[in-house]
Amino acid sequence: MAARDYPPDNPDEPPFEPQQARPREHGVPHPDDVSMVQRLLTWTRFTLTALTAIYCVALLVILIGIEYYAEDYQFLSTGMYLPPWGWLVPLAVLAPPSLLFYARLLLPQVLCVPVIIFGFMDLRWHDWPVALNPTVKIVTNNIGQSHKTSFKDFADLQKADLIALQDASANRGPEHAKMYPDRYVVVKDQFTLISKFPIRAADALPMPDPADPRQRVAAWFEIEAHGQPLLIFMVHMPTPRDQLNAMKGLGAFSALLGREGGHGSKVREENEKFFQHQLKLAQEMINLTRTAKVPFIICGDFNVPTHGKTYRLYRENWIEAFNERGQGVGATFPGDTSLPPWLRLDNIYCGKTGLRPIHCEAEEGRKSQHLGMAATFELITARK
Repeated sequence: MAARDYPPDNPDEPPFEPQQARPREHGVPHPDDVSMVQRLLTWTRFTLTALTAIYCVALLVILIGIEYYAEDYQFLSTGMYLPPWGWLVPLAVLAPPSLLFYARLLLPQVLCVPVIIFGFMDLRWHDWPVALNPTVKIVTNNIGQSHKTSFKDFADLQKADLIALQDASANRGPEHAKMYPDRYVVVKDQFTLISKFPIRAADALPMPDPADPRQRVAAWFEIEAHGQPLLIFMVHMPTPRDQLNAMKGLGAFSALLGREGGHGSKVREENEKFFQHQLKLAQEMINLTRTAKVPFIICGDFNVPTHGKTYRLYRENWIEAFNERGQGVGATFPGDTSLPPWLRLDNIYCGKTGLRPIHCEAEEGRKSQHLGMAATFELITARK
């Protein structure tokens, strides 16, 4: 029996037809395309957020590590000597896409800049007060690799009372005496003091340089300034050049990932040994100055950046002139590259009694490996 054809419940309802895809209108994005763009934008923002967070946290961890644990780890000890603006290089990659896709990430990224400049680079901007008592101005400079330039222009510009030279061979003593015929010139080992004031005594300290045991890393000079005795300690601490060179190129991977007993292990051991010895020499100098009965100044090439345990040891026991009265970052090394110098390896300190720093500045512009540093101290116990 044939099926019966029933009329529709609603005669006016059009017959059923299968649905067909709606044609895409010109200039109107398809919903599927919009969804794909949104997913891509969400993924991009998530990736940029994750990378920014990783960078900011890693930067903070590295800077804290360099400040407090640099000498204990090869990567951090090397990081002490790198250009500080190098830690901002990842921002050159993160900032442009963040500006395009997620501008709010620019805030944490931009905040990393003052952290480096004002925190890590040790930027200072102090005034220079007028002294109420007699003063002594000293200029220090490592002249070993000066590339035929001279410290004299800077020293004369500063009108220095004392000029402390390191890495100055003894046979250059007559040359310096000829440059300053009206000054006292005394040479001890690699150290030369050119003084406006009488030099009463001087000697090299029994602290040999491990790279050359015949050479001493410190000397002392006793002068009479404005009627009172004053000690000048001059230092030229060992250089970490070999340790830094070992981290160049593939050496960094070998030192960080090398197995025990291999080349990488040897590099790590040499690095640890060097910085332990550097810290030991620093403690010896501090112990020596604690026995001083008169005011003292300590200056020279410390070969220590303004970070790490050794630098903090100096700062805790002495007064750093640039930290108290400097302007800018006070960088003195390296002065012979196409980049501006970024390390304050050359420094001037004084004891916590008898002297007060009222001025400090670093030399600028000369193409010498080490630039000079000048500081003025007020003799607050000067005899009247």
